[in-house]
Amino acid sequence: MFFCCFSGMVARAETRPLVTDVLPSGVPIPAPAPSFQVPAEDPDAELLGEAWGARPWLRHYGVHLNIQDVEELWGLAAGGVHPGPTYDGITAATLQVETQPLFGWHDGLLNISALQIRGRSLTGERLGALNAVSGYDVGRSTRLFEMWYGQGFFSNRLDIRVGSLDLDTEFLVSSNASFFLNSSFGWPLSTASNLYSGGPSWPFSALGGRVKWAPVDPLVLMGAVTDDNPTHGPFYSSVSATQRDPSGTTFSTAGGVLFMGEAQYSLDLGQPHPHQDGPSLPGTWKFGGLYDTGRFPDQAYDSRGLPLASPGSSGQPRYHRGNWLAYAVFDQMIWRSGRDERKTINLFVRGTTSDAVRNRFSHELQAGLTFDGLINGHPDDTIGIAWGTSFYSHSFKVNARNAEYFGTDASGHLQQEHYVELTYQAAMTPWLILQPDLQYFRHVGGVSLNPDTGRPVRDGFVLGLNVTTTL
Repeated sequence: MFFCCFSGMVARAETRPLVTDVLPSGVPIPAPAPSFQVPAEDPDAELLGEAWGARPWLRHYGVHLNIQDVEELWGLAAGGVHPGPTYDGITAATLQVETQPLFGWHDGLLNISALQIRGRSLTGERLGALNAVSGYDVGRSTRLFEMWYGQGFFSNRLDIRVGSLDLDTEFLVSSNASFFLNSSFGWPLSTASNLYSGGPSWPFSALGGRVKWAPVDPLVLMGAVTDDNPTHGPFYSSVSATQRDPSGTTFSTAGGVLFMGEAQYSLDLGQPHPHQDGPSLPGTWKFGGLYDTGRFPDQAYDSRGLPLASPGSSGQPRYHRGNWLAYAVFDQMIWRSGRDERKTINLFVRGTTSDAVRNRFSHELQAGLTFDGLINGHPDDTIGIAWGTSFYSHSFKVNARNAEYFGTDASGHLQQEHYVELTYQAAMTPWLILQPDLQYFRHVGGVSLNPDTGRPVRDGFVLGLNVTTTL
């Protein structure tokens, strides 16, 4: 993983985001640090370099164009539903225009990004898991991703964005978890399944605004208000979200309003006292939550108060106004070599809790370790291992018991799906990264039987390779 730690600098709300923010998983982003600063642009980190002089000319006018290409090969080696291979990939382009060179307006930024998503879904077609093996496993489309204007104030201690925003680039993010390929280590299953269309998360954005404020050096406060339904669809639908809004230009204002807030505190466990020398062990601890004013379906009872699993049920769930979720994220470096500061071990832990009536999952827990530069001669390579699981809500478990009692469900009883990922990110060049990946799924699909065959679903073993090129 490429990372930088800068001492003696003030933590501030950044106006220009990292170019890798457009990627949902397998992200080679910097390690958490109390004084992190976006690295300067390096033409050697892009395949096209200065692009025959085009990039320096554009930079003179405050224009930055970044292109990322991701190709993934996946294979279900054993278990699941249908063993076999699949392919997926994306090309992402981001255009950023700083207002100062062109208009003399300091600390302003226009950001527009687009995605071309291709391939097939190993998770849906072969594995049958709740947690997708890849953040790119979302369905084919060519779409607008984000389009917003950001303005910094007070030397960027205050940063405001308005437009079409993807909240999972900043909220509920673990920098170490984002290194992994499984989609739930990016935007977790608890939000992806409990919000309309998964909420304003990759590859969707929603109209709204975001405020980011750094009142004192170790503390950053963020708040966002957006539309809660980026694709303007019903909560339950047989049409996928990418098919419902294939271009990313719906700009929905229907449904409810999503409020999200987060506090981030940066610290250094290696230097607990201001004048004490020791290896730097930076970390970022985050606490946040969301509230959605929309209408959400009851997981156990229909509109007439009958069990949804009952043969006499209308099948239309009772709807409740409002939904909430709270979370905590810990990214912490726990070891650094005294001889080579690039050799580090980092820990992440992320947990969520949410309403137990409106949501399928009421709790989620993830944890993992990343090992940077431990292989001699490969200082930019990273090894990682992580685990996660989600806990069914009380109402959803009541519905499952009712379904067994009435005999209206062929999927057996509920089981927690656990997933473990072992991955290695190899920096072949500054612009080319190879990431072989192994994932194990326990209790695939979160049920004991395949509802289509009535047979038990075997635990799944998935092999994959991610190739990320920065053009």
